Amino acid sequence: MTDNTKIINELWEIINEREISADPNSYTYKTLQEGIKRASQKLGEEASELIIASLAETKKEVINESADLIYHWLLLLKLTDVDPQDVFQELVERKK
Repeated sequence: MTDNTKIINELWEIINEREISADPNSYTYKTLQEGIKRASQKLGEEASELIIASLAETKKEVINESADLIYHWLLLLKLTDVDPQDVFQELVERKK
């Protein structure tokens, strides 16, 4: 496992832990409780912010918004009961 996939797996574990914790102060828990509609909205917002950052050609903002997008993508996967490893496997199969 590369460091790149390791961080995705670590984030995935944190999301799972926060869901179980039921901590009302946790952004992750609250977003998961709000459901797929809210998580989808947040993912769309982050995608838009990434597009805006890329058009402004500010590398730091592209990095920040990309991280936000990946995090919210993971929340949406959680809510749709899709493991990120299944997505990675799909990518592996596509490159064949």
